[in-house]
Amino acid sequence: MATVRITEQAWSDLDAILDCYDQSAPGFSEVFEEEVVEKIRRLEEFPRMGRMVPEIGDEALRELIHRSYRIVYYVDADDDKVEVLTIFHSSQQFGGIDDEE
Repeated sequence: MATVRITEQAWSDLDAILDCYDQSAPGFSEVFEEEVVEKIRRLEEFPRMGRMVPEIGDEALRELIHRSYRIVYYVDADDDKVEVLTIFHSSQQFGGIDDEE
C-alpha cells in the first residue's frame, strides 16, 4: 500500500476551486471536495491508476481526471510513495509549457 501525500500547492489549488464553487454553486463545493479526496485515497491501493501526463511523457508523473479537472501526481519507482502535486482545470496544460521556446 502506497503512502499518499498532498502538497501545499495541491491543497491551495483545491481551495481555490472550492471557493469558485462556493460562489457559483453553493453546497456543491463539499460534494466536489469529497469526490476529489476519495479519488486521491484510491491511489493508496492503485498508485498507477492514472494515465501519464501527456505533455511530459514520464511514467512517474501521472494524472487522474475528475469532472473537468486534472489531479497531477508523482509516484516513485517502487509504487510506495505518491505525492499529489497540483489540481487544475483540464483546459490548461501542465506546467505552463510554452512551445515557442
